[in-house]
Amino acid sequence: MKRLAAMFFALVFALNLMAIPAMAAEVAAGDAIYYEDGSYAVITQGPVTRSSTDREKIYTYYNPQGQRCFAYVLCAVFTYNGVTSSANSCSYKANIYRQGWDIKSHSEYVSGSTAYGRAVFTGPNGETRNVSLTLTCDKTGT
Repeated sequence: MKRLAAMFFALVFALNLMAIPAMAAEVAAGDAIYYEDGSYAVITQGPVTRSSTDREKIYTYYNPQGQRCFAYVLCAVFTYNGVTSSANSCSYKANIYRQGWDIKSHSEYVSGSTAYGRAVFTGPNGETRNVSLTLTCDKTGT
């Protein structure tokens, strides 16, 4: 009985995801983007330690069945001294988890205290997912 109830709530949750339109706005770490076809992406922040100036933000995309398809990781190196901060460099990583997905294009750059990353991924059925991430560091390293 518990298993049946859990399956029912999972089905209701999945159906609700399909009803939510895609959000086009930039999202913060820990947020999710829901697409009209029932797929979604989760934005997470990599581990942060006070002794490190390396930061990363991760966009992980899941298909409508909840299977992880790909991840785009924006990595940046910052310096800060309590008065100012600066983004020194940035790079990317692309992890492909499901067959048929590939990265079509990407660009990363820094400006001031912010790192920017954009990528386009293509899927096995002609899907296209545009990724846009930013990483900012303040004068205290946050």
